[in-house]
Amino acid sequence: MEQVKTNTTVATQATSEGIAQVGMGITLASAGVIGLWGITCFVSALAQNGVLAMAKGWFMAVGG
Repeated sequence: MEQVKTNTTVATQATSEGIAQVGMGITLASAGVIGLWGITCFVSALAQNGVLAMAKGWFMAVGG
């Protein structure tokens, strides 16, 4: 009986580890996509407005 409990515990731990790894993978993939989207938006705004307009807009947003 003790052997069955040990095997079940090991299987449960392996399953929990696998679920945690999938969750971490989804989280990291989402962070990567969000980061790429942010970079794309920044490059697009820079191409449309130029460096000086971006700096002016940043100072206005921070300073009010």
